[in-house]
Amino acid sequence: MKTALISLLFAAALLAQPPGGGPPGASGDGIWRRNAAFGESQTFDYCLGHQPGNGDYHYHVNPVCLRAQLGDNLTAVRNSRVGATYREKTSGWTHSPILGWAQDGYPIYGPYGFSDPKNAGSAVRRIVSSYQLRNITTRTSLPAWSLQNHTGISQQLNSSQYGPAVSTTYPLGRYLEDYDYIQGLGDLDQYNGRTTVTPEFPNGAYAYFVTIDSAGQPAFPYVLAGQFYGAASGGTVQSVTGTVTDYFNNGTYTQATVTTPVLASWATANSTKFAQVVNGLNPAAGPSTTWPGAVPSGIVTSGSVNTPTYAEIQRVRYSASSVFIDANGLPGYTFGPWFGFQNNAGLFPNFPTSQALTFQFPASPTPAAILTSTGGGPVGLWVNGVAVFNFIDGASYSTSAAADAGGGIVTPAVLSVSAASFEGGPVAPGSIVASFPLFGPTIATSTAAAASANWPTTLGGATVSVKDSAGTSRMAQIAFSSPAQVNFVVPVGTAIGAATVTTTAGGSTTTGGLNVVTSYPNLFEANTSGLAAAYALNPQTGAIAADSQPISAGSAAAPVYLVLFGSGLGSATSATATIGGINATVSYAGTPGAYPGLDQYNILIPPSLAGKGQVDVIVTVAGLPSNTVNITLQ
Repeated sequence: MKTALISLLFAAALLAQPPGGGPPGASGDGIWRRNAAFGESQTFDYCLGHQPGNGDYHYHVNPVCLRAQLGDNLTAVRNSRVGATYREKTSGWTHSPILGWAQDGYPIYGPYGFSDPKNAGSAVRRIVSSYQLRNITTRTSLPAWSLQNHTGISQQLNSSQYGPAVSTTYPLGRYLEDYDYIQGLGDLDQYNGRTTVTPEFPNGAYAYFVTIDSAGQPAFPYVLAGQFYGAASGGTVQSVTGTVTDYFNNGTYTQATVTTPVLASWATANSTKFAQVVNGLNPAAGPSTTWPGAVPSGIVTSGSVNTPTYAEIQRVRYSASSVFIDANGLPGYTFGPWFGFQNNAGLFPNFPTSQALTFQFPASPTPAAILTSTGGGPVGLWVNGVAVFNFIDGASYSTSAAADAGGGIVTPAVLSVSAASFEGGPVAPGSIVASFPLFGPTIATSTAAAASANWPTTLGGATVSVKDSAGTSRMAQIAFSSPAQVNFVVPVGTAIGAATVTTTAGGSTTTGGLNVVTSYPNLFEANTSGLAAAYALNPQTGAIAADSQPISAGSAAAPVYLVLFGSGLGSATSATATIGGINATVSYAGTPGAYPGLDQYNILIPPSLAGKGQVDVIVTVAGLPSNTVNITLQ
């Protein structure tokens, strides 16, 4: 019974799926412009932000952690070493707050507004984009909305301007021009805004809205749709001229707070708190006020903060015509880490830096007489002082090269995470890893699971090798293969440092990176809410209970052990644990031998926790805490 239960728990946890993220770029023909949410999302942190080489942290899409900070209709699902997970509320919505301001001076709201834009008493609901994917198989014409961004280009293209045919490698959604604007399809116009009453503008005003779909995922065009509705006279300035009045400075309001939205909406609560980043080199270390710190050999990074730097808005000034915002470009909530998919040990190379910018907005926005393209890069400022970026990543298709040109690398690759926690980060030799294909590679030719505990090195047409920092390549044992996921074990003996994962299938070879460390504990999760893949054991009676149901905390006379499964123990031979925040005795930490790479922890449940309900469980190995899982105690 025990072996069968281990098998069921282990198999269920192995086949879960993680979230995903890629970097910015530039150039190409400029006709089929690559969508940042396609080419860059693999490098977004859990807050959906990242940064280019100059360290300008920004969001292209739904700024989820900012929304959570401002109470914008989100519920926290759980916290992990790599960030908080949120989901949209399913009812009881309130009107979204102002999340930012565009360069033309119009506000940017979150995804929720009044169902009737003329009636503040109407129901609040999700505001819907009026864009949808085009029904095309070839890219031979442009959508009408995009022509303003393609000066001198006809809607019907000539053959030298065609984009790639729609395919697995070039799917719909890869390019901005893969979308159509359909007037009346949703609530918003082609700029992704509308004229509406809001709590801040009871008489009505034009406003942009962040757009998400019914599942809470970013929905095109995300924030602004490539053009400003108003006269875009704002942007970064080098100095402030003319007569200005201070409103907020150095952590203090210099005058009574006001309800004027363009002054009152800026996030200032954390202006004298230091920004904190969780580093992808070691998320288990927790947030730090400096980054990235010591970087192991073989890993490249850019951007750093060597002394603690204040977060959020540092200063607000205004004149008769403008509002000036000073900010470091660093949010007040914990952000990061960022993971890549190339051979930089699975770490995204860019870190945020202090921007120390001054941003100017028109105090009284007006509709533009001549519509202006937003271009790439910043198009405004979120209220926490972080840049609002456009929906383009700067790269576009090059007909002559028959590929995208510019940065923002989208070559086929694999992204590897722990198969236990599905978190990115370091892995220990002997850890079980899950790899996922990015940008269309073939990583397996069929779906197959290992038939026995002696996992093969070829499965589902796939092989995996790991080349370590010493230059030694070893074949990896594979537990599961499919075209969408391959689970394998980092070979025992793999040297510490940056390693390269090579997956071969169907005649093609795809690579990715791993950061190999001595130990890095990960616990298996049975569902997306962090339920532990574990069981409870009463050694006196031999009774076994799966933790999918409330389990007994036992007593001093009849103790109960939590048998917990993980991966990443590495060379460590002991561990400590807490259950519900209380220290718990770990009577065993090692490998049960049932499967390669599987760790087992036998933990005595403190009887004092009886009746506590859901509690968190954390195992610490070599000073590094695991991901948090939970059980329910009766």
